[in-house]
Amino acid sequence: YNLLSSSAAWDLMWQLGSPLEAGVALEERGAWTCDNAVSQDVAAELRTEILAAHEAGLLTQSGNSLAVRRPDGARGGVVQDKPNVFESDVIAGGAVASQQVLDQSPVLAALFAHESELRRNFNVLWPWLSLERLEQAKIQVNVGGGGAFPCHFDLPAVHGARRILTVLLYLNPAWSVGDGGEVELLPFPFADLPVPPLDQRLVAFSSCTTLHRVRPYSGAAGRVCINLWFDGEASVPFPAPLPAAEHWDVRACKIVRILRQQPQELRAFCKVWYSETMVQSLRDAFHASDELEAAVALHLEEMQEIRSRIASATFEILKETFPFESAPVVQEEARIEE
Repeated sequence: YNLLSSSAAWDLMWQLGSPLEAGVALEERGAWTCDNAVSQDVAAELRTEILAAHEAGLLTQSGNSLAVRRPDGARGGVVQDKPNVFESDVIAGGAVASQQVLDQSPVLAALFAHESELRRNFNVLWPWLSLERLEQAKIQVNVGGGGAFPCHFDLPAVHGARRILTVLLYLNPAWSVGDGGEVELLPFPFADLPVPPLDQRLVAFSSCTTLHRVRPYSGAAGRVCINLWFDGEASVPFPAPLPAAEHWDVRACKIVRILRQQPQELRAFCKVWYSETMVQSLRDAFHASDELEAAVALHLEEMQEIRSRIASATFEILKETFPFESAPVVQEEARIEE
């Protein structure tokens, strides 16, 4: 797609910070944050354009299909709105999905036109990602009042898709402690990582293996972000299986290695390990209702079924060693070409 406009004159070079820090974080934990990913001027223009699109009615109420047990016993879904959260898919399936948003948002259009810079930088740092296209892009505004997102993985809607990396760009210069709205990453077996949505901050993580949620937001100014999903080499385990190392328990490391080589099993395991967090995130994101209680009940039912298939010794080993500490950094620094 061609999104270049007169605003292409903007210098939109992505700045990914320390390659050494980034390399360790993404490979080890599958998640990484970087501040000042775009200039302050670009961030301000992007925020202004996205809020204007929201005011023009181009963003719609965000919702989720909650899994519930139907009366006939089958597994089904019921759509529930997420209060105070509005969004618009601007790119979907690698093609423009909302030309109207782009027509009135020249800096946003130029940012997407330069997305290859971001892909190139990631591919220099981690050639095994082989990022090949921006598959989906979404703009989002949370107007406060407790809007949140439940725990989820960023799984693609199409079976066999190559989605591998999620990138978030936050545009919130007035955010302060107490406003909420942090994206909370749960990069098992490392400690939970709540990331404040600070202005110009970029957050990158494995789409299909990093459980995450957004905590309730109550700030006075709208919480604005851009979500990007990239296709790449989805057959490579990401994050990588942990190597045997003296600073990690050998037994626990073996368990984690097995889970990381089988993403579907890792996602199922997380449903048990983070069960209480997942239930709380559902209650944070949706109004109380019979449908919500049905979703919680199904989650607990499925969690118990998964738990019954996991040896108690496995849980005991992981409880003794959780959370893992990051390994010492000893590798040489990579370089991103200017």
